[in-house]
Amino acid sequence: MRPSKILFVLVFCLFLKVSVAEVTVGNCRSDKHSYPTISAAIAAAPAGGVVNVCPGTYAEQLEIDKPLTIRGIMGMPSIITPSEGLNELPAQSGAYPQVFVNNAGGEVRLTNILVDGSNALINFEGLVVLLDEFCPTGAIQNFVGVYFLNTPGVLEGMNVSNQFASIYLPEDEGPQTIPNCGSGVEFSDSRWAVVRNSTISNVGFQAVYSNGDLIANHNIVSGGFGPHGIGIGSMSGITANNTVTGSIGYEKTVGIQGGDVVRDNVVQSAIYGIMGADTVRNNTLTNNAISVSEASEVVENAISAPSTYYDPACFNEGCDGTPTGPAFPTIGVDLGCESGIRVRNNRIDGVGIGFANLENGETISRTNLLNNVTTVSTSCAQ
Repeated sequence: MRPSKILFVLVFCLFLKVSVAEVTVGNCRSDKHSYPTISAAIAAAPAGGVVNVCPGTYAEQLEIDKPLTIRGIMGMPSIITPSEGLNELPAQSGAYPQVFVNNAGGEVRLTNILVDGSNALINFEGLVVLLDEFCPTGAIQNFVGVYFLNTPGVLEGMNVSNQFASIYLPEDEGPQTIPNCGSGVEFSDSRWAVVRNSTISNVGFQAVYSNGDLIANHNIVSGGFGPHGIGIGSMSGITANNTVTGSIGYEKTVGIQGGDVVRDNVVQSAIYGIMGADTVRNNTLTNNAISVSEASEVVENAISAPSTYYDPACFNEGCDGTPTGPAFPTIGVDLGCESGIRVRNNRIDGVGIGFANLENGETISRTNLLNNVTTVSTSCAQ
């Protein structure tokens, strides 16, 4: 065969390989490899391939078991729950994910897609019910927008929202949110994960959480956190340049929990602003009940809050017949009965207690600037 023909065959085969590796969902492109549903495109795409999703609303529960990139093109497509309800995945897990990535054997990337949990339907043992009606029974452990299991993943430019449930209490108390059924994005046993340039809102339990290494940056996380809710949480990794708005109306809500380095974030309106991180640096924390706690190093943060906050239980249940109940002093940094030597160069404005639970006999570094703070510090002996 002549060299020119060999070259033509090689180029043609390369083109064919590339074209088959990319498939399209919808009709916004004139590709030969086009499918009506995202699920069909996932099944057809080879490992390592790309699924391009045209704008539109897709009522599907996605299952991904191979390395893929799934990306919205020419606009942001929406994934909503199907009319037949979400199935429990994995079986007997109590989890009902809208997008389930399981043992894919390589990285899965999701880009520019809306995952909307509004009016979610659940298929529980063949019975299709509204999540709002079924969540309070306790049979559902986790309704989640995007759930990665044993798979590293990257989410970029995503919008994950409305993963929560509500229940109507007696008429005189009105509707209440029962949020602990719902989470936005979870990574379980996934080794590492990246979430960036994404919006996660109106979730009940965890907005973004990984029990491994997580890099979370330039995200907006807001609204709906209920009892024990977490905005961004991880065992390790870097959380940087995020804006996290929590809820001070429920006990033990946390804006950012865990991580090796938490820096350059805005964290506001949570019971605990930043909790359990190693290094907390250059964050802006406003209107949190306890701005920083259980951190090894707290450096160059700007902390401000009113001097008191009300018992969050009173927002939902009332305390002694009053809607607000008793007030407690806000805290800038809770040292957890440890030394304050690694707490320096912070500006703390307006809080009730600047530093709480300082190790006995220790002093606070003078490099910290306190303004209009009622109590400078309390020790563990008090």
